[in-house]
Amino acid sequence: MKLTWLLPLIVGGLLLFSASTNDPARTKAEQPAPQPTQTAATEMPEFPALAEIPQFTPEQLDSSPFGILLDVNKGGSIDPMQARGTLPVGWKPDPPLNLSGPMPKDEDVRAAIVKAVNYVLDQQNENGSWDVVLSGTLMSETADQAVDAIAATGLAGYAMRRHIKVDPERITPALKKAAQFVIDRVYRGKLPLNVWYANWRYTLGLKFLHQEFMNTEDEEFRTEIKAVCRRMVQGLLRLQLSNSEAPMLERKRRKRISSRFKNTAMPSSLGVVLAPPTDEDYRGGAKIIKILPGTVAEEHGLKVGDRIVEAEGLRVENALDYYMQETTWLGGQKVNIAIRREGSKDFKKDYQLAQTWPGYLGLKLNPGIGEGPVVEGFMPFSPCKGELEIGDVIYEVDGNEITKIEEFRTIEHGIEPGDKIRMKVLRGEKAKKKSASIEASGSPEGWFYFGIKEEDKGDDNGVVVDGDPRPDSPAGMAGLKDEDRVTWIGDTPILGLDHLYDFVGTIAAGKPYLVKWVRGGQEMEAEMIARPIPQPFDLALRITINNRFQAFIREVVKGGAGDKAGFKNGDVFNAINGTPTPSVFEWQDCWFELTAGEEATFLMQRGGKEVEIKLELPKAEITEGGDETEEGGWAYYPEMGESPTFSTAAAMLALMDVDHDMDIKGLSRVLKDPLKSAASLINTMRIEDKQNGGQESYVYRGGSKDMGQIGMDVKGCQGRNTICELALVRMGMFRRSKSTLKKIIDQWTKYRGELDAVRRMEYYNPPGKGGSPHNFDRNFNAAYYWLFGHYHTLLAAKECGGKTFDNINEICTKAIMLTRHDDGTWLGHPSFGPLCGTCLALWILGETEGGWRDGYGDPLTQMKKDGEQTDPETPEK
Repeated sequence: MKLTWLLPLIVGGLLLFSASTNDPARTKAEQPAPQPTQTAATEMPEFPALAEIPQFTPEQLDSSPFGILLDVNKGGSIDPMQARGTLPVGWKPDPPLNLSGPMPKDEDVRAAIVKAVNYVLDQQNENGSWDVVLSGTLMSETADQAVDAIAATGLAGYAMRRHIKVDPERITPALKKAAQFVIDRVYRGKLPLNVWYANWRYTLGLKFLHQEFMNTEDEEFRTEIKAVCRRMVQGLLRLQLSNSEAPMLERKRRKRISSRFKNTAMPSSLGVVLAPPTDEDYRGGAKIIKILPGTVAEEHGLKVGDRIVEAEGLRVENALDYYMQETTWLGGQKVNIAIRREGSKDFKKDYQLAQTWPGYLGLKLNPGIGEGPVVEGFMPFSPCKGELEIGDVIYEVDGNEITKIEEFRTIEHGIEPGDKIRMKVLRGEKAKKKSASIEASGSPEGWFYFGIKEEDKGDDNGVVVDGDPRPDSPAGMAGLKDEDRVTWIGDTPILGLDHLYDFVGTIAAGKPYLVKWVRGGQEMEAEMIARPIPQPFDLALRITINNRFQAFIREVVKGGAGDKAGFKNGDVFNAINGTPTPSVFEWQDCWFELTAGEEATFLMQRGGKEVEIKLELPKAEITEGGDETEEGGWAYYPEMGESPTFSTAAAMLALMDVDHDMDIKGLSRVLKDPLKSAASLINTMRIEDKQNGGQESYVYRGGSKDMGQIGMDVKGCQGRNTICELALVRMGMFRRSKSTLKKIIDQWTKYRGELDAVRRMEYYNPPGKGGSPHNFDRNFNAAYYWLFGHYHTLLAAKECGGKTFDNINEICTKAIMLTRHDDGTWLGHPSFGPLCGTCLALWILGETEGGWRDGYGDPLTQMKKDGEQTDPETPEK
């Protein structure tokens, strides 16, 4: 997916945008009343029939956060299964597994475990990782993103830990290498956040490392695991959505953007340039390779060769650790830095950062004809608006005569926030002399307008350009091209997408930067002047998509800017600023170009009529907290918009385990509010299925409630109900207890056959035809829920103990043995391959109890381990 302006600009997911649209904080602060202009309504045709849905290309679907839920055949159209809810040709549901027979023999289960463990161990790479390259179905590309090396290593590593008795001599070093692989990737900053399925990378990585921490007595290794898990927890929290809108910690960034126009503290830095981490040098502190003149670092005597080993109480292993912190520092702030200097003792010192952020006038100028530059427009929130007029000729600034635009820019570059600037201009046809006094504001955040590839599995530093920049953009004018790797911006090395994501907040619009990049092994550079990025605006609208994939207004917040402008519930976006928006794809391109302070024109379809609405987009007043209950979960994508309940619950369980067992200083305080908000989100997804006796259930996401019974039927929720209930029980919130957990488990036992029905439903069958990961005719169930649901039901049963566990232990053991393939593997979903399925099956068997959990040293087991005896009968075909 291309990040055209980088994802800091995106402020809500595509599936459900916030009530404050470009401001997820949904502030209750009063907005300036916009002046709406509505044209006379004109007749419009009714919505097209489903058969007339616009044709979307695979590229369009692949670039959307919900592309995996759509089905595309080779012609690029939405598959009839999704459009009409039909089943793949030739597919029939499997009958429920027959679990009435006796329990499998201990030696048969033991032999199945042994073979599966050896299969997984054989798949481990030399560097300690597990990874899979998936192909064969349309969903495989998506699956390959989800099951990257970190996720696969977490899956496999956890499975091996649960079965270490099988072969401790082989498994122990394999786990050590796997843990070191994850640790190294974290230290190198190679766990990007702003990519698909980053939530699973962090969730599974934490789950695996937590188990390694619990099973080692090596204190040095435990300390290292704790340090890495702290970083992973921070990453997972940055992915958490806020009230189903945007990452929770993103609120702080947007509040910061808003405050830039109030002359408050601006970004600052110490004034050091650090060596980028390499495979040979990425631990032991961030090495200083340059001291910038006139900076705090120079003033306090820092030297080239010094290593920063700690900043603000947090350990610094390399430049990435340091720069990720520095992006949050403000002028006037004191920061505590620990330095390691060769030949000296380590020392700590407080450094007060200087105010270095440039001022902002926000003028659009043309060179004029010799009398001085001419005002031809105003950038958003320009302090000059109202003081100067379009057409004014600037001939003097602070007593300096101006005849050329370059002379003005030279003075402008020296302006600081709060400076009072006196200008003299010639106005109108008679060139009357006028004077104006203007107070400079802080510069807006800037960008160079090139796209970024989200997924970069290489080890090189920098980010890869996605597509040629627009010719009129700063990057385009500088000659940047598709596939170039940008490595430096100004005096800062770019150390990956996550670093750039935060570093954007330190780029000042209007300031020139020397940008370096690599093309075909050759380093290139050019000066680029950053342009302002769109600023958050607030229309107080909740926007989602209809079944024709058009963006429409689900709710207009009463009294908000959108309400005052004339938007109505149900309005469909036909055009924005003259550009047609027939689908959400065109709509998102237009929407994310909008910025607070500009006038925008919206053409809305309202019933059979078309209505035009014009208004100046009001600036969002970003707040943190407030009276509303915070709800925040984890989605497949950081800006997806709505958080699925089961992925949120999985992240919660991993975080709670780390917090409970690893004694990381301050972690409980840090996790308190995020865990509460996640629990609140899951609780809001708890519904009563009135068509099935009012049984409680957990829907997939908030929008599922709008799908009617298909989205809420208890029979379609059995893959996620137990993990959601278990998460709330462990949180001790909303009166959830072992009693309510037992009810959910009993419900799972009753409807478990619904998972059996779709467990072998392929996504892409046969070639050239569409399919779906979800079965619309069977309550939206999906094959990937089978193993997931069985594992977490077994975990939930362990929480209850007694007869509840005994019953689920028997069900899961029988079910797993019945679904084992002839080659000794399991397949959770055709697109995810046997490694994933086999690992999850081993997760389940690792939680079971029975004679098969021991006895791996007896002769019979050893023969089966060595392949000298046939496997137990496996009916799965």
